Amino acid sequence: MNAPMTARAAFLAERATGLGGTDLAAILGYGFRTPVEVWMEKTGQMPPDEGSMRLRFGQHAEDFVAREYTEATGRRVQRYTKMLRHPDHPCILGHVDRLVIPEGAKVAAHRGEIRTDRGLECKTVDDMAYKLGEWGEPGTDEVPAGYLIQCATYMALTECPRWDLAALIGAGAKPLAIYHLARDLELEAEIIRRGAEWWQTHVVGNVAPEPTCEDDVALLYPQATKREPVVASTEVVQMIADLKQLKASEKATQELAAKLALEIKSYMGAAGELILPGTEHDKKPIRLATWNNRKAARRFDLDTFVGHLCPGALPGEHALYIEDARRTFTVAGEPGRTFLLK
Repeated sequence: MNAPMTARAAFLAERATGLGGTDLAAILGYGFRTPVEVWMEKTGQMPPDEGSMRLRFGQHAEDFVAREYTEATGRRVQRYTKMLRHPDHPCILGHVDRLVIPEGAKVAAHRGEIRTDRGLECKTVDDMAYKLGEWGEPGTDEVPAGYLIQCATYMALTECPRWDLAALIGAGAKPLAIYHLARDLELEAEIIRRGAEWWQTHVVGNVAPEPTCEDDVALLYPQATKREPVVASTEVVQMIADLKQLKASEKATQELAAKLALEIKSYMGAAGELILPGTEHDKKPIRLATWNNRKAARRFDLDTFVGHLCPGALPGEHALYIEDARRTFTVAGEPGRTFLLK
């Protein structure tokens, strides 16, 4: 008899039957994952990203962010554990962080029925990512596109006209940043349409999305499994020629760069800094280059280590000790593929 499915396993199994808010952001090019990663997860070729430190931290911090939101706004919130599905496109689903309890009401939802006009998305954001990201001033609706897509999806699923996003910046280095988003029916329709089309084409049709990076290609084609060669198309033949030309140009550039660096180093000699002429008497001379000292690299010497533990077990008469240690303590890396132009 099969063991009963745990609540978490059941949740993951249900989530695999459609695209959630973070999935939609990813397939539209605004997520932490690529469309290929989403496709491989939804088709069972890759386990869901449940164990990463970033994800686990976000899950644990969700309660804290929700409490801080209540502390900052006076609005109470309520968990809502039901998985929501779009009525016209069941492949679009979502699991909201919190629902905001209306003023004067006791609950935001009862027996699965949503009785509020506002939801809450809880986020933890690195301080540098916040400074360099698409964040406006707290109190506005200016949030990164990926988060906007998530919240728009949840508004479409709940039909709530408003959604707040509370962001904990730099593990609490700044006050909780709260943003207020209003429902945009045109945006929702576009997200739902493109998500449903993507699901039908790539998941139902089992057609991989186009790779967008080297990691995607490695995921899709980790090993060479076909013995017969593939015949290049006219376009690919031109790509090969273009790539060879670029590599030749790159090699020439690198050789010229190395030659210039050698001449500059020879000019500097034992000096650690090279400054712009005319600024040598300034309080802060303009530095053109530095060639300073660095600490010597350190590495682990297995032969010496074994020799220290077992005097006499050095290459030669007792070389088998060394080989045995190498076999025992050497960890093989993941297999991969090497791309060469011929």
